[in-house]
Order: sequence, then C-alpha cells, then structure tokens
Amino acid sequence: QVLAWTLKHASAPSVRADIMASGQIWEVVSSKGVVVRIARELHSPAEDDRLSAGSLLQEVEIVGDRLRYNRIAGTGYGPDSGWVSVRAGKAELVVPADIEPPSGGWKVLAKELPTAWRRLALPELPGAGSGAEGIAEAGPGSAVRPQCPQQKGKPYIFYRQVNFVDTKPTGLRMSACLAAMDDCRTDLFSICDQTVQSFRKVTDPFVQVAIELRPAIRQLGRSATPDGLLYTHQDSKGVVLSWLRLEAQFGWPAFPLRNEEQTLFLVGKQQDSQQRVPLATARFAECLVDDSQQPASALSGAGWEQDAEKFFARVKSDHSTEELAERHLHKLYRESNKPFAPTQFKQVSWLMSHSFGDLWSLLYHAKTPELLWDVNMLAGGSFAALVKGEPDPQAMVVNLPKRMEVGTVYDVFCFLDEEAKKACYVLCPSGQASPSDCVLAVVAGYSWSALPADGRSLTSEDTQLVDSVPRRSLLAFASSSETPKASKVLDLSRLQR
Repeated sequence: QVLAWTLKHASAPSVRADIMASGQIWEVVSSKGVVVRIARELHSPAEDDRLSAGSLLQEVEIVGDRLRYNRIAGTGYGPDSGWVSVRAGKAELVVPADIEPPSGGWKVLAKELPTAWRRLALPELPGAGSGAEGIAEAGPGSAVRPQCPQQKGKPYIFYRQVNFVDTKPTGLRMSACLAAMDDCRTDLFSICDQTVQSFRKVTDPFVQVAIELRPAIRQLGRSATPDGLLYTHQDSKGVVLSWLRLEAQFGWPAFPLRNEEQTLFLVGKQQDSQQRVPLATARFAECLVDDSQQPASALSGAGWEQDAEKFFARVKSDHSTEELAERHLHKLYRESNKPFAPTQFKQVSWLMSHSFGDLWSLLYHAKTPELLWDVNMLAGGSFAALVKGEPDPQAMVVNLPKRMEVGTVYDVFCFLDEEAKKACYVLCPSGQASPSDCVLAVVAGYSWSALPADGRSLTSEDTQLVDSVPRRSLLAFASSSETPKASKVLDLSRLQR
C-alpha cells in the first residue's frame, strides 16, 4: 500500500489518451491473466491488477521476452500501460494477434510509466506473491527478500552482473565463478528461518569444493568479444556488464552435512533474456559448525538437529534433490580407473597475503585459483608452463581440513603429471609436514584439449586424491626417502628424487 501510494504521488502523472493504434497487436491468452510491471526488469514493482485474458495490446517496445504495451480500449481490463512477459517457461502468456481493426481503427489507452522506480520502490510485504513468475517471499524473521522470485521444486535462482574485477585476458575468472556462487548461497539465506536464534553462532565451512569450467567460458576473452566502450549495447557480447544466472540445488546426506550443486549460465547484456549458455558447474560439501566453541566443532545432538531442520525447512522442501543426498562426493563423478601418476615434484614456500583473506582473515576458498598461480610461478619450469597462456585451471578439487590464516608462511608440496597437465598440491605450515598438519589439498587440471562441451573432466579418483589417505602418502614422499605403495588413486613410482 505504501509503495502504491508513493508511486501514485511521486511518479509522472497518469495520462489517458485516445491514440490510433499502429504496429503489432498482441492478445493475452493466459486464463489467469498476466502480471504487469512498471519497468522491463522482473524485479521492478508490479501493478495491483493483472491484465485479463482477452486484452488486446499495442506493442510499444519488445526486449527479449518482455513486452511494453498500451491497452486497446474495449478489450479486457487491467493497467493501461506497462511491461509483461510474453511467456513463462514454455507457457505462452501473450501472443501476436491477427485481428482486423474496426473501420475507425483501434483506440489505445496509454499512461506514462514512472522513471524513478528504483528510488521509490519499497520491499513487498513478506508473503506477497507474483503469480506465474514465482514467489519472492522472505523467510520468517528475514529483513531481506530473495533477489528474485523462486519456484518450489525448481533450482534456487540468482543473477549477478560481471564487473572488471571478475575478468582476466581470457575472460571470466574461475574465482569470479566461485564468488558468484557464494553470492547465490548468501541470497538463499533470505528464505531461511531467521528466528532460529541459535544459528547466530553457526557457520558452514566447506569440506570439499569441486568445479569444472566449460569450453564456452573461453569465448569471453578480450580478443573474442571486443566491445570498446559499448559495454551496454544490445549487440555487444563482451563479458563486462553481462549477466550471469546461477541455479542451485541442495542435498542432505546426514546431519550436520549439506551438499550443493550450482550451475552458472551466461545470460547476456539483458538480465531477462532467455539465453542460457552454461559456463561452469560446481559441487560443494559443507558442514554446520558451532563457531562459539574453541575449537569450533560440528553440530551434534537432537537440539541442534531440530534447529537445523527449522532453519533450512524451505530450502529442503523447495530446492533440494535426492541425487545430492550422497555422503561422498566422489560417487557423483565417473571412475577413470587411472591413478594420478606424477612425473615432477617441487617444494616451495608461499606467504598468504591479505588479498587471499576473508572477513575473518582466513583463506577465501574462491581465491584458490590465484593461490595456485602463485605457487606454479614459484615452482617454475613445467609448473609455470601450466599457466603460461591461461592463468586458471579448467577444473579443480579442493579439500580444506584446517583453517589458513593471513600472514602465515606455508610449505607447498607440488606434484605434476606433465603429460596430463594435472597437478596436486598439499599445503602445511612452514616446517611441518605430518598428515595432521595439512591445511589445504588441491587437484587441478590445466588441459583444455579434447574437452567435452559439458566440461566434465574430473573423475572419482581426482576427488579422492585430496582425502586423508592419499595426502598421507604424498607427504610421506615429500618428507622422507620412502616411496609409498601405489593405490587406485595414486602412483608415485614415476617420480625421481
């Protein structure tokens, strides 16, 4: 009500004018009518009334699947002017109409639309819906709504615009993909139950992260899409100011664990475009932790489990799938029946600077590709050659057994299979090399040749290589003259000391 009053009194005045129609005529065919918004953006304010079925519309402008219209007098009812969606999913809402006009021509009802809605718009009240477009409903106690409407039984949707900091000469950074997924996950908490006070001291650190970039992401490089300063032109294809769409689903293997899968799509310069070019897919294993304990410990007990059920109730009911309810992520990847067999070994020291830290001065997981670039350049030779033309890996698996802190020097034990262009890195605090000292283990593939369109290059063996047993073998090789026995995921017999 406040929003409606504000728009009525602060926007440009409404005008009803008899205008002879010209241009394409459209008809509303949805039996439920269609939602009318005051601007092209799907998150712009909606009018109180829908356009009824049978309404005829004069096309003023069409952008993607969004139509700006003026209503033809004497047909249907609803707002005289506004923006509507031509379709919702596969369902047609408004279609071109081949109807003969009366002898005197169509008369059009029109009004000016407010131009300052971004300053005027106030949040909808919790529970306010938007019909066929989904529901942008905040969770109990949440002061923030989700960025866009969500649909039960569908992935959680989030949009993010690309900025210069997200880019590199070859296009979109892997770290930017991970950061966008982080933003999607953060937005998700707006639908969680914020009245669960015990969760004020809960965090959800990653246990494992696996990401694969698709070949299409390489089409966003500087040389492939030169825009000059026409970043926002409708025909520009450059990555800067393009929109990304993220789709997230969740799985619940066993309390207190949570799995997650996100796919990132390129939408283009217009956020409401129907374009969907897959760029990356990632899976995450997370653990709910009581951060008030020293040291922090995983949640356990019936009380915590009940609180978790209440907090994540809507995520579980609306955006989860049984396919992700797998306790071991490696079972979600194909088996290659080939162990990692490195031919090069190098040890380097690396200082974690503040640029890798987060709010808590701990390693921000999304910065792992930049960490690997530093390490590869320090190692030199075949390792440096991995990042000569492309600074990021095509795919990587990250295991984070302990926290990493800004200002700490770490020993990095680097193993490389030169032919496969695949490397494994194990990090421990300087001077420490026992398995219990490991803070980070990463497997990264740097080969883009013969890559399938879906980017699936990671194997079950890759995801297991960063687990505790293979890490122990890698550290045993690095810290002694021992060459551990080969296993189905690791064979060190080709390494020369």
